[in-house]
Amino acid sequence: MERSVVIDSTSSEKYMRVASISIAFYDYILTLPAEWRFYRSQPSLFHISLSCVLFILIRYVSIVTIVVSNYGYFSTNFTQHACQQYYLAAPIFKVVQTMISQVILGVRTFNVARRNRRIGIALLLIYFFLVSVEWFTDISQRAPVVINGNCTSADAGKTLSTWFFYLAAMVYDIVVVMVSTMHLLYYDPLSSRCARSLLIHNSC
Repeated sequence: MERSVVIDSTSSEKYMRVASISIAFYDYILTLPAEWRFYRSQPSLFHISLSCVLFILIRYVSIVTIVVSNYGYFSTNFTQHACQQYYLAAPIFKVVQTMISQVILGVRTFNVARRNRRIGIALLLIYFFLVSVEWFTDISQRAPVVINGNCTSADAGKTLSTWFFYLAAMVYDIVVVMVSTMHLLYYDPLSSRCARSLLIHNSC
């Protein structure tokens, strides 16, 4: 009974991985024209905007993360020695991908907060603290696992440190969403020039 449950769980994970790869590939192909238009809108190759840099980073680091993670999972020719050298690659890229997405959220929140200096400093401090937690919890106490030539990593400690990685990532997301929401709620739409014109002239 336990064996069949393990097999079903493994099969489900494989199906989920294949489905996620298919969706990611479909999304990549679908958004290529928009990506090209975005590149063309930049002043020049050597003067690209911060949003373009972050877009390139999150798009292609995510692709590398998916490839590295699934190569180790679906490969059938890993030895224990080869896995020992490879098993940390997927967790490392996962943290880097998370860091980039958090920078994007932080920049957006800073802009929503009208570039308030104190909020910017607070966001930076929270970011560096939680990124340190993410690196430590995702990399520490990991061990290489080779099953049928696959190479993955697992928690070697008594505590599931990966759980704390996702907790730290969620804490950051909750903080930036709360800050953004508070500033959007306090934003006065009547402060715009168009709104004042509507009040005075009934036209804009």
